[in-house]
Amino acid sequence: MKALDVIEYIFANFSNNKFKTMMSSLGIIIGVMAIVTMLALGDGMYSGVSQQFGSLDLNQIIITPGQAAGGMLGLRHVVEKTPATFTDRDVSLLANTPGVTEVNPRIITAGTVTSNGENASLSINGVSPLTEKELAQSIDKGRFLSPSDTYAVVIGSNVSSGTFKNNIVPGMSINITSPLIGLSHQYTVVGVLKESNGSIVTGDPNANIYMTTAGIKGISYMTDYSEILVRAGSVNSVQQTADAITNTLNRAHRNEGFTVTTVKSFSDAISSIFNYITDILGGIAAISLVVGGIGILNVMMLTVKERTKEIGLMKAVGATTGNVRLLFLAESAMLGIVSGLIGLGLAYIITYIIGQGAGFSMPISLQNIIIGLGFGFITTTIAGVYPANQAAKLDPIEALRTE
Repeated sequence: MKALDVIEYIFANFSNNKFKTMMSSLGIIIGVMAIVTMLALGDGMYSGVSQQFGSLDLNQIIITPGQAAGGMLGLRHVVEKTPATFTDRDVSLLANTPGVTEVNPRIITAGTVTSNGENASLSINGVSPLTEKELAQSIDKGRFLSPSDTYAVVIGSNVSSGTFKNNIVPGMSINITSPLIGLSHQYTVVGVLKESNGSIVTGDPNANIYMTTAGIKGISYMTDYSEILVRAGSVNSVQQTADAITNTLNRAHRNEGFTVTTVKSFSDAISSIFNYITDILGGIAAISLVVGGIGILNVMMLTVKERTKEIGLMKAVGATTGNVRLLFLAESAMLGIVSGLIGLGLAYIITYIIGQGAGFSMPISLQNIIIGLGFGFITTTIAGVYPANQAAKLDPIEALRTE
């Protein structure tokens, strides 16, 4: 039996039994649509959240006072040890730690910023200008801070335009007041940063104000560092560098607590969570395919009974047992392919609608297409094996006697 004859026979049968074909394929259409949509939804959620996190610097290590425990990301603090006090001595120790290429200490506080009579509560960061290479390269207007600056600030793009009615540009003055202790001082804006992606780990640089550690004394009595950002030589050596940092700080702060967090570990944890969610969504959708496969099994079994006489006639005119088995198996597989393609088309429409509503793209990857169509094809083929064998085993004489 030629392949073209098989295909012609299958489509002729589909055409003659449109309603039955449509009903038997409905389960597979829904199943493929569901599994592709669910997988795309998981990928879209991860992509959307990743955009919110921004372009994470996987080389970065964040060191903060206080010992963290409980939870993957160290969000619950314990009081077993007094929080460590970080000073220039720690900065020097970290700079000489193997694997460390950059050390950026910061003093972070909150301040009420006043411009043209308007107030806004913003994050104030005291930094060391000579070590903040990434910030220095992100200047959009004006210049970056110099070590000699005391009452000068560099502001994020959102602070410059969007926070206040009137834009703030280099050369203008703003007043910053500490809401905790009441200290207040006037600062001159010398630069505006380019807009950049923030992250849940490092915060939003667009909404920050940066000044020198000397300048922050105008609004705060803080002298120790709130956090120290360290950069490792490579992504592959981040954990090794973090372990070396922990050993270094353990020697300097024997009875004090601190937390060393790698951005890479955070990123890996997020990836694991979303992979888990995607697997669950895909598993739920696969149930629809199983149900669709059972439906096809029932329909194909019914088809064998309805076409018993036809099968007997085919065998009487020379069709072999293998020909009949191939015919029914191919019909089932073809039903799976056609249904899968229809389900894939519907998945494209649904993911587009969901993506537009959610505000993030939900592209269907080639991998998800292969998984969806593959599951649909395999399910229908397996469902067609038993009916095909039953049809092939029919005795031609008995089959021809069937009314």
